[in-house]
Amino acid sequence: MKSLFVRLLVSMWVTMAILVGVFAMIHAAAFPKEGSSARRRFGARILELRADGALACVERGEDNCDRRLGAMDTRDDRIAIYKNGALLMGEEVRSAKELDGEARAAADHIAFHTNGEDITAVVMGRDPSLTAISIGPARSPWTFFIGPDTLPYRLGAIIAVTGLVSFLLARYLSKPLHVLRGAAQRMASGDLSVRVASDLEGADGETQALGRDMDGMAEQISDLLDAQRRLLRDVSHELRSPLARLAISLELVRRKSAPDVAPALDRIERETERLNTMIGELLTLSRLESDRGLDETSPVDLGALVASVAEDASVEAESRDVRVTTELASPTITGNPELLRRAIENVIRNAVRFSDAGNTVDVSVRDDGERAEVTVRDHGPGVPEESLTRIFEPFYRVETDRARTRGGTGIGLAITHRAVVLHGGSVEAKNASGGGLEVRLALPIETSRPTPVPPSKRPVGQSAR
Repeated sequence: MKSLFVRLLVSMWVTMAILVGVFAMIHAAAFPKEGSSARRRFGARILELRADGALACVERGEDNCDRRLGAMDTRDDRIAIYKNGALLMGEEVRSAKELDGEARAAADHIAFHTNGEDITAVVMGRDPSLTAISIGPARSPWTFFIGPDTLPYRLGAIIAVTGLVSFLLARYLSKPLHVLRGAAQRMASGDLSVRVASDLEGADGETQALGRDMDGMAEQISDLLDAQRRLLRDVSHELRSPLARLAISLELVRRKSAPDVAPALDRIERETERLNTMIGELLTLSRLESDRGLDETSPVDLGALVASVAEDASVEAESRDVRVTTELASPTITGNPELLRRAIENVIRNAVRFSDAGNTVDVSVRDDGERAEVTVRDHGPGVPEESLTRIFEPFYRVETDRARTRGGTGIGLAITHRAVVLHGGSVEAKNASGGGLEVRLALPIETSRPTPVPPSKRPVGQSAR
């Protein structure tokens, strides 16, 4: 039982059952014992009332008055009324004379015995010559709880009431924890706008304080991340101007330098271009993380867009002895064409860089009616299982197989993930059977769209057969 709700429910249910049992034992302990004045008076009063009812029936001249002797009790009692030692009503009772004499000798005119049966004799107040005697099954202190006639009903009522009360209490106590858990999960998924204090107004003071602390933590983290993004954006902007001046200075030096300096200048130029590319991607990622990436949207033919990206990537692929193949349907989605192009291009170029020579990069677009799915599969070294969910984090690298010698800035897949999420989609990466990495981009399809074109599989640049 790992669920807190279940543990609370069971523990409170068991506790209430124990309390009911303790109450029953207290009742049994407090039940009048044989010979106690309370029990004598209790039994005598019941017997006298029954006898009075039967005698009143006789006085009114009614029939079947003997039945009145048992009208006030469901127990199988035998009751008789004697007048001056002679049977007046009911069934003959053995030792009636002894019981009558004992009752008349007692100060309260009551005789009581129990030995497997409850025997009560009482001298009636309405006429001292009358004595009522009853003999019946012994009354157990547990009869109230486990009497054969009432046990199923009482037991069912106890289970139902204690179960309902336990359920409501367990739900009341565990609900704030479910609210906090849901908020924590949303925060873990990146939604730092979640607040829980208003949802915990009916909870206890400690839980409300925890909710306020959690809201404060979320706000603090959000402020820190916003400050980090602003710093990254500002630094990136500030670096672009020096890089532009560096590129101009580099070109001027190249014109005046000796030929033996050219390799060093080429290296400086490559690193400058790489740094400029990284800054551009940082600015793009910063814009996406501030939710400003979908300012302009329009219908996009996803199949045509992927075909164009694959066509461009095939140039780089040919230099690596890698072919790009496509299998394309043509679903129409609503989004930012340039942003979608960047997202898909990052995945395809990444696949080209990590595919071994002589292999293919397989790109497909499928339409299932509600979502369009873009799948890119390479035939490279793949990614360790523990890193599959982290490759979409900025600057994360799998150093063992995807080192810096492969190129890239470590930001491309982060841009892909954020761009797809902004379009209401999802990104998933997994190791393909037979080797390589497979990345799937799922995007919602707009309601009104053209009939999908049947897929065709061909190398980029060739017509379908």
